[in-house]
Amino acid sequence: MPDPAEICTVKVLLMTPSPTDLYRGPAATVQRYRAGLQRRGHLCELFGSTGEGGIKQSLEGTIGRFKPDIVHAHDAFRTGLQLLGLHSPWVVSVSGEDLNVDMVEGPHAPLVCEVYRRANRVLVPSPSSAALLEERVPETVGCIDIVPRAVTNMQTGGTDLRRSLGIPRHRVLILLAGGLRPVKGQHRAISLVRILRNAGVDAEMIIVGPEQDAEYAQGLKDLAAEESRIRILPAISHERMGAILMDADIVLNTSLDEGMSPIILEAGMLGRPVVASDTAGNRELVRHKETGLLFDDEETMSKCVLALVRKRSAAGAMGVRMREEIKRRFDPEMEIDRLLSAYAAA
Repeated sequence: MPDPAEICTVKVLLMTPSPTDLYRGPAATVQRYRAGLQRRGHLCELFGSTGEGGIKQSLEGTIGRFKPDIVHAHDAFRTGLQLLGLHSPWVVSVSGEDLNVDMVEGPHAPLVCEVYRRANRVLVPSPSSAALLEERVPETVGCIDIVPRAVTNMQTGGTDLRRSLGIPRHRVLILLAGGLRPVKGQHRAISLVRILRNAGVDAEMIIVGPEQDAEYAQGLKDLAAEESRIRILPAISHERMGAILMDADIVLNTSLDEGMSPIILEAGMLGRPVVASDTAGNRELVRHKETGLLFDDEETMSKCVLALVRKRSAAGAMGVRMREEIKRRFDPEMEIDRLLSAYAAA
């Protein structure tokens, strides 16, 4: 493909994991890609996202009708496998699940790695993801583009989580958002509220997200049922998440592995205090004791949360620094520039 500066109009078929109500993060990312590309005058279609009453088309039929210049799959396992054997140019974005679960375990792992080998370009969110992918699939060396996820201003009006759930303003509210599946590690936070209350802190935790692993979700509910002031809510629309984040005193991330967490990006954009697990992906976003706090285990997690509760001014200052850094590093126009460069190289 030509250099991005020489591109007039590119026809891009964007593939998103489905059902989109389960994979809200990838769906929001793909929607953002489409909006940014269309803003630049390019033509885009989505595959895998079917509205109510819509007829789901075959990939072959969609490609034959739309005739894209390039196909962009988000998530190698859930969309990229469909492109093996495609002769047209195609690229794949690596998800955190791809990198930390799907390519290293289970019967489909060799196929996921094959997606990376055959893609014209592989898009990753961070240098650490690129290094890990090159180590595991050496054939990707020279074919990787780093496209950090952008974050845009979120709506913060609407649903008041505290009021709707009867949570008083003085109570410390901890928000843990993300799909309910093992890699997200929500089980590690179950003891947190009890520890905080034993330390004299009036606290409550809300866990919110779609049930992406039924067995894990049920086990988490069983654990939460034994703890007071822990509630598990179903997925909340992206349009409402800004208001939910603003209601939280602390946004918690407990992932065992992480690519580039959209919740941390969104919380950071709103200046919310963040406590996150010390993974390579989270270290790309959070500078310990400067823009947030990172923890290694459950004991350290509790100490980090307590530190922010007891030093509200320090927590607020971290949130301000985080917001300024997120704005500087994750600009939506820069994201589209990187996308177009990757397409040009495909």
